[in-house]
Amino acid sequence: MIVRVQSMPALFNEVFGASQIFDQMFPRSYRAGARASEYPYVNVAEYKDEVLVVAEVPGVPKENIKLQLHDGTLTISGERKTPSGENGTWLRNEISYGSFSRTIELPDHVNIDKVSAEYSNGILRITLPKSEEAKPREISIR
Repeated sequence: MIVRVQSMPALFNEVFGASQIFDQMFPRSYRAGARASEYPYVNVAEYKDEVLVVAEVPGVPKENIKLQLHDGTLTISGERKTPSGENGTWLRNEISYGSFSRTIELPDHVNIDKVSAEYSNGILRITLPKSEEAKPREISIR
């Protein structure tokens, strides 16, 4: 005897034809395991002299990206606009468009006056130098 096992979401869609309703109720970002508050995706690394934040923002011109430092947080915000002239019927639609904002808590020892940012090929690199007090120092032993 052969038994076919089908996952519940596929069975649900076949029985109730509910994929369109499901798509409206639960945006793709929630189904894929990523929340809207997690975009753009970032890496934050701390080095001896600086903190480096690298963010992925493909398809967003640098003119549409805004950076703000306030009370020990860095906020990256902007908008990815829907391309014009795409009037066809979507067979798969996984790219998100619209406004985004991501706030990252920074270490207390960042020198906000010397922060720099560069953008190339959809990658935003924000360099946050450490204040002199926070840098490690060697102590000579007498």
